[in-house]
Amino acid sequence: MNLQSLKDIPASFALAKRSLLFCLIISVSVSTGSLVWAFVTTNNIKNTAFVITKDGQAALMQGVAISEIDAYRKPEIINHIKMFHKAFWEIDQFNFERSIDRALYLSGRSGKQLFKTLQANGHFAKISTENLTQKIDIDSIKVNDKVKPYKAVFYGKLHVLRTDQKAESVNKFRAKFVLHNVARTNKNPHGLLIENYHLESKPIEKP
Repeated sequence: MNLQSLKDIPASFALAKRSLLFCLIISVSVSTGSLVWAFVTTNNIKNTAFVITKDGQAALMQGVAISEIDAYRKPEIINHIKMFHKAFWEIDQFNFERSIDRALYLSGRSGKQLFKTLQANGHFAKISTENLTQKIDIDSIKVNDKVKPYKAVFYGKLHVLRTDQKAESVNKFRAKFVLHNVARTNKNPHGLLIENYHLESKPIEKP
């Protein structure tokens, strides 16, 4: 055996070790990078969804983390309040039962108590027999979303019109209440429930 070949064996082993170490580092780097990419991509995907519009087109929706929900809650609270008041107070002889039924899904015990009080006072019977139509104007809605349950005050005007005449009465409208977080449903999409509803209403005298 050539003596020079024997001298080259340690150098060959050292080269092989360096090559194996280099390959190991490359493999670990590629594997780690793939795992990080997969994790980031999965997190981004789980917070997005596609919905089909009425035109049949796919639209991208960006999700919100559970920890961020409170930051987006105020617009939902305001919309919930509008939905309730429109459904409960904007009624006529033909739609009041169906409309108030929708409103009661957005409120709790105090909403049902308000309905029973108005029913006992003959309010709905008068709407039906006298062909009355109610409309509500929203002046402002004040919400304190820093406390739970959320506190809110609704300001507006309630118009009562007789459909066969031009006669109209207008009442100044103010309601104070709180809103509790509840499970979202098809009939309560914002997951809120109005409680402790206190109404103040007085006629606005015409000049």
